[in-house]
Amino acid sequence: MRPVTFQLLVSLSLIVLSASDATVYCIDLDTTQYLCKNYAVDPITQQSVTCSANNSIQVMCESAEHVKCIGKDQFGVFNKTIPDGCHYGAHINYTTAVLLSIFLGFFGIDRIYLGYYALGLIKMFSLGGLFVFWLVDIILISLQLLGPADGTDYAMAYYGPKVQRIR
Repeated sequence: MRPVTFQLLVSLSLIVLSASDATVYCIDLDTTQYLCKNYAVDPITQQSVTCSANNSIQVMCESAEHVKCIGKDQFGVFNKTIPDGCHYGAHINYTTAVLLSIFLGFFGIDRIYLGYYALGLIKMFSLGGLFVFWLVDIILISLQLLGPADGTDYAMAYYGPKVQRIR
């Protein structure tokens, strides 16, 4: 009889805890507990207009109906910072780099466009490394393994094929 009473007390305490008004901060919610609205994208850079130098963006989100959280404004929304949501300072277009690699990579124009001038000249005078470096560069640029020489990311369509680097 004793174990049944213990189980009953545990289940009643769980019901009381779930029915309480325990709240958390809205910015600490799980990704399944809120929905962020579409945010403005700059048509020239294809980046969010709130893109900051640390590659984060500010978005307006609203929590699910059953979730109570602290930090909402009068309209029921809160600001959330998304890290790595943009590529600040990106100035070399990904599509242009791929097309240059396919059509003019034989002459090293793709490497020159990316900022690797010496390697571009070597490719130019060796006829694309006898086609080997040309094919390798097409693969490397297409998979985004070879990026701009200055270390920035490619500027690409906002909903385009982006690769997340693990560091």
